[in-house]
Amino acid sequence: MDEGTCAGADSASMIQPYGPFRVGHVLLNWTDNSRREPRTSDPSDLREVPVEIWYPAHSDLAVKHKPNRQPIETSRTSCGDERVNYTNKVRSFWIEASDIEEGAPCSVFIFSHGWGSRSSAYSTFLSNLASHGYIVIGVNHPFMGKVALSNGMITEPTDSHFPNQEYANRFYADDVLFVLDQLSKLNDEDPDGRFTEAFDMDRIACGGHSSGFPAVSVAAVRDDRIKGLISFDAGVPKIVRREGLNVPILLFRADSNSYTDLFSRGEKIHPKGTIYDVDFFQVMRDDFYDLVISGTTHNSVSDDYLFEEDIEKRKLSRRNHKIIGPYALAFLDKVLKGIDSSMLDNTEADSHTRLRVIKAPTRAH
Repeated sequence: MDEGTCAGADSASMIQPYGPFRVGHVLLNWTDNSRREPRTSDPSDLREVPVEIWYPAHSDLAVKHKPNRQPIETSRTSCGDERVNYTNKVRSFWIEASDIEEGAPCSVFIFSHGWGSRSSAYSTFLSNLASHGYIVIGVNHPFMGKVALSNGMITEPTDSHFPNQEYANRFYADDVLFVLDQLSKLNDEDPDGRFTEAFDMDRIACGGHSSGFPAVSVAAVRDDRIKGLISFDAGVPKIVRREGLNVPILLFRADSNSYTDLFSRGEKIHPKGTIYDVDFFQVMRDDFYDLVISGTTHNSVSDDYLFEEDIEKRKLSRRNHKIIGPYALAFLDKVLKGIDSSMLDNTEADSHTRLRVIKAPTRAH
């Protein structure tokens, strides 16, 4: 499945972030000098990891209209001129390369996209987190998604250069760990001055959609700087099943045709799905939140359904985003800031959500 598909509609629009801060945005292209790019035969070709950063921006600046998918012009071949021309008119509600809002260092959320996609395809969700004071890092994984490199190349998703899936998961986790190290360096001294001392490196969580979640969950096994995880309809790989996790997880499990399930295979579960089974919970050493929102599918966290031709599907997508955002914020506030929320305790909040909380053995009561 290509999670970066190009649905179209002449009257669609982004959802404006509803937090108290304006949102700033920058694109950075980092190169990991310690790793070569395994997809190419050139031994001097080093691994590039482009990132997008959304952050709370100065409130006295005017909002600039920007394409909602960066760099949108590179999508003309796959999406067509009509789709790209339309998207170029969509208001994105963020301020390009603005100054960061003054204040204490911000908690950090690092996000990995799904197969065939890129971080900008989740702009609604990610920019909304930034409007609530988080600095959000969208990691772009070349050859896992349609990612623009510094030489102008757009990578196509393929894993044929990896010997097996476990190797691939570790490699993409290395992208995440590299980004963590780059943030630490940027925090010490940003050449542009924007992010110096901006990141609270003790308050970092990660999230991933579909193929992106194995990357961040393996990274969490290997690096204790990661304090919590959010899965968007994705299970855990063998590495995590074997080693276990010491951090809480919030799982947004799709209502239909999910790629994951708890304990047993159900009729609506995608054949590629990964089950969170009894064995996993024996090595899960923190709390687990299983949340199902009615009307959600595997791709509901992305922006794609906001651009559907079907008006009812667009309305449903907007409603789902307005539920996903608050639950994600409640989880991040609890894990990173110690702020409790009744949302994570109420298993019967409303007719649209079903929440099950599985306490870690040492915390069960």
